[in-house]
Amino acid sequence: MYHFFILLLMKITHLLLKLFKKNGGNILGKIAQKLDKNILKYFKISCPVIAVTATNGKTMTNNCIRHIFKTAEKKVISNIEGNNMSTGIISTLIKNCHLTGIIDADFLVFEVDESYVPLLFKQIKLDTLIILNFFRDQLDRSRRS
Repeated sequence: MYHFFILLLMKITHLLLKLFKKNGGNILGKIAQKLDKNILKYFKISCPVIAVTATNGKTMTNNCIRHIFKTAEKKVISNIEGNNMSTGIISTLIKNCHLTGIIDADFLVFEVDESYVPLLFKQIKLDTLIILNFFRDQLDRSRRS
């Protein structure tokens, strides 16, 4: 029941943001994650989940995959705004789920920051991971944090 109210609050926040012509980016995910750090586990996903990660090229590849599925008349949910950390993906799921957490889609296609892949997919079942490239400075940044 608690998750229902989190999603309701986030859906109302999303409507207010739209009313003021704001996208909100990560804000819904930031708030939801503050209220429940395991909010990702609440979403009921029954379609394949595809993630694209890389230092360069992930946005274009993500959007191309999305376009292919859309052209095939599949319902695709994707973070096309490029919000590719956990809060951005949570925001995308919130915008596209029912209040019960059910995601109604044929495919989920997410651009994911390299350092967030292990964090996100502990809580969401990943079907396909597409890795394009990694540059050393990107791999080293997780050690600097």
